[in-house]
Amino acid sequence: MEKGGDRIKEERAQLPEAIRRFIARYTRSGGYQSVLIPWVGDFGSYLPLFDEIGATRLVAITEHAGHPEREGVHLIEGGTDEVLSGCNERFDLIIAVPPIERPDPAMDARVQEKQIINPDNEERTAMLIRAGGLLSHNGVLFCITDPDFFAGGKNAGILKEHGLFPQAAFSLPRGVFPPVAGRRRLLVIIRQGEEGRMMAGELSPEDGRQEILMQNLLNGTEGKTAQHGRFISPFVFRSLGEILLEDEVQKLAEEQGTAAVPFSGLARSITIGACGLPQDAGRRLYLPYSPAIPPATRDEDIAIAPGETACILLRPDAVDPGYLILFFTTPLGHAIRELIARRAGDISRFRETLSLATIYLPAPQVQAEVLRIHGEIESLKQKLDSIGEDLLNHPHSSRSALERMKNLMEGDGLHEWTETLPFPLASIIWAYIAEDSPEKKQNHLFHLFEASAEFLSLILISGIAPLTETEEIDLLDENPEFRDIYRYATFRSWIILCRRTGRFVRKRLASPEERDEIMALFGNPPRGFIDLITDKRLFTLFDEVADLRNDWKGHGGIVSIAGYEERLATLEEYLKRYQRIVRDHFTDVTLVIPGSGEYRDGIFTYKADALMGSRSRFRTIHLQTRIPLDTGKVYLHAQGSSEPLELLPLFRLERHPKTGAPAWYFYNRIDGRSVRWISYHYEASPEFEEENDEVYQTMKRLLLISGE
Repeated sequence: MEKGGDRIKEERAQLPEAIRRFIARYTRSGGYQSVLIPWVGDFGSYLPLFDEIGATRLVAITEHAGHPEREGVHLIEGGTDEVLSGCNERFDLIIAVPPIERPDPAMDARVQEKQIINPDNEERTAMLIRAGGLLSHNGVLFCITDPDFFAGGKNAGILKEHGLFPQAAFSLPRGVFPPVAGRRRLLVIIRQGEEGRMMAGELSPEDGRQEILMQNLLNGTEGKTAQHGRFISPFVFRSLGEILLEDEVQKLAEEQGTAAVPFSGLARSITIGACGLPQDAGRRLYLPYSPAIPPATRDEDIAIAPGETACILLRPDAVDPGYLILFFTTPLGHAIRELIARRAGDISRFRETLSLATIYLPAPQVQAEVLRIHGEIESLKQKLDSIGEDLLNHPHSSRSALERMKNLMEGDGLHEWTETLPFPLASIIWAYIAEDSPEKKQNHLFHLFEASAEFLSLILISGIAPLTETEEIDLLDENPEFRDIYRYATFRSWIILCRRTGRFVRKRLASPEERDEIMALFGNPPRGFIDLITDKRLFTLFDEVADLRNDWKGHGGIVSIAGYEERLATLEEYLKRYQRIVRDHFTDVTLVIPGSGEYRDGIFTYKADALMGSRSRFRTIHLQTRIPLDTGKVYLHAQGSSEPLELLPLFRLERHPKTGAPAWYFYNRIDGRSVRWISYHYEASPEFEEENDEVYQTMKRLLLISGE
């Protein structure tokens, strides 16, 4: 089909393989003799199912009828609406996979968005009603719908009016059916009659998970995870992502151990925009619709227009506004804000949705104690800042400054913070801590920043690798001359990759329609972790350190001990900046290598090494997942997630053949298929080379190198 001179691919009505296998499972009990296909393009994709279920009659509507030359198969030429309206036959199985127009991958993205054409949702619903009216008494209709099919409960009500009910709505992940602007379509199962609840879940392409989902559906039991099936009213269902978010809120609330409180019980009034009188200043809270924007108690502290913010007047003695602001910075508070925003859909329903929300708060006296301790912590920070300012203003008072600081706190917290980091980074910091020589300490810090850039860039590209391949995204397309710099990777090349992948992820996260998919690709870690690995402040810090290293190398000459001490002091300031940005964001994720495991009730349980902290003896943990893991591969596992992110094989853990001491190696360069690996902390064997086709194929597939 041609439109405006640009190429548009029309994906004709066809039956994806994963959906075919699921329908075959559903119908294996027998009794499905007659089949109707309201749209047909790729007729051949339906024939294996027709044969497998033992049907005797198949009717397919097409714009270009041919001669199938198959007994029991009938092609009817005409429009779907026209043929269905004049049909009186009853069918045991109806499969409605509509034609979908998708742009050619070569088209410009902005042109794509304007030219994609999908059937109107109301027309689609009307067609489903007509098709549902042709079901036999025990017949079933499988249809693929847009992500918003159940939004607002309208379509659920229309189905009910016509004596139909949705038995299930399954999210279709990438690889099963193409998403709509990053949002997953739904496979909806419709039957005649009336039912109070339907099952929501995820239709995986993997047979074992399909079988678990099917058994839960047919037995009316809920799965151990939301993906394996969760019963819900079709009138309130919006998406599987929302159900998963509800589960996360519940889990975090249980961990916090606080009581559920209706938000309406805390608020005297909720309005969009300004509210209250001057005397209400101490009870006013501004909560932006966007969860990415922090709340405030003063309108001048809100960085967006008042029309995008709820102004809340809190009841006296119900909750302190200061505590509520702190609460919304926690993972639980942020998850609740995400859930409210999803349920609202836009600012027009934000006030109503907020009034129906539930949050979790301790008793008022506990709130007061938390605020008191938090105030003391902030006071300590201010005192430390004051000591730092005095030291800069009076350089010869260093002993006094050191004494004042020691009186405030025990140490600088670097040791404790190091143990919260993944082993690849923590091991380098420990080498820095243990070293006395200013020159070697300087080198360890340079290694830390370069390793951090490589580590973060490889986490990022591991997460988006499925998209770069299926959507034919070239992260280096703007500057193809960058590509072969990854044959001989440098600090700067990893920073470039951080910036490119970080920008790509931030753009997807900014879209409410694409946020779920991008978070799922990274294994659903806390949003704070994704914000960390895409943080432009980190990339700027890396650039500044790279500039420093180049400047210092460029000057040449012999550097005195005093010179190295000055350089070290400069780099230690960068270490402090690095520590302030990273904070505790790695505490909710774990770098793991799985070992032995077992499979039961759709859940894999593994013993795994947790590669966290600087210690060479790793902690053993038990890991539960919905997907099989490869023993020996490295994964990033987010707390509470059931699908860890498999990391690309561009770094690895090796153990000394005699001592068993662990050493972490980073990819450094490739010549043909010969790969050089380097370790920034293991001085006994700091590098080695080997033939490695897996690394070569990975880098070539991701377009980081151009080939031989």
